Amino acid sequence: MTTDLKHTVRLARVDILLIMRNRSALTNAVLMPLLVAGFLIFTARAQAADQVPFMLTGQVATLALFAPLVNLAGFYTTRREELILKRLLGGPASATAILGGSAAGATAVYLLQVVALCVAAVPLGVGLPENPLLLLAGVLGAAALFSLVSMVISGFSSTGELAQIATVPFMFLCLFLSPAIVPLDALPEQLGRIAEYLPMTPVTELIRTGFLGDEGEGGGVLPNLGLLAAWVAVAAVVARRWFRWDPRRG
Repeated sequence: MTTDLKHTVRLARVDILLIMRNRSALTNAVLMPLLVAGFLIFTARAQAADQVPFMLTGQVATLALFAPLVNLAGFYTTRREELILKRLLGGPASATAILGGSAAGATAVYLLQVVALCVAAVPLGVGLPENPLLLLAGVLGAAALFSLVSMVISGFSSTGELAQIATVPFMFLCLFLSPAIVPLDALPEQLGRIAEYLPMTPVTELIRTGFLGDEGEGGGVLPNLGLLAAWVAVAAVVARRWFRWDPRRG
């Protein structure tokens, strides 16, 4: 167990360095999501100051769709196709450490982005999170869920670029059928009922409640924790079934 943890940390550090040294990965996984989040938050501030807390907390949730999902799906697929995963699997590191190291690196990037928005919340008048532990639970749950989803998408993709493109429909589902951008009660009634049970809703509600200290629309903390845990469990089963270690091409 200790050896696995050491390998996980080592691989996570390698992934973070690769992201920081690769201009494309740095832009797509770190800078662009923050710029988009900042633009939306300041746009909301210009229109109605009371919308800033809602928009800021929604952006904290949506940042989980970038490094732990889009970037990681590309990483997994590229490394599989270049036989890097197979070589790592033949070494001292276990499969859990190999995959977990990359997921931990993506999670660290996401956490840094969350910290950046928490700092920005102070001059915006939102203040620091009311319940940091609940906020952290939502953030880590989101990172775990979307890291597993990235493994599923990687299993069906033949190149890193295709894997990242394949995440787009899932991203749109998460963005527009959740309270991350608009309240659930602004959706048509039937869509709103469906959205209550989709994975991005408990993520957003936990993060929003942890930040603002209110219960939000999602039915309370415990139900949202349970729903998020259920989605993580489902994603883990599907990822175990569909993730590939061998290249898809001949």
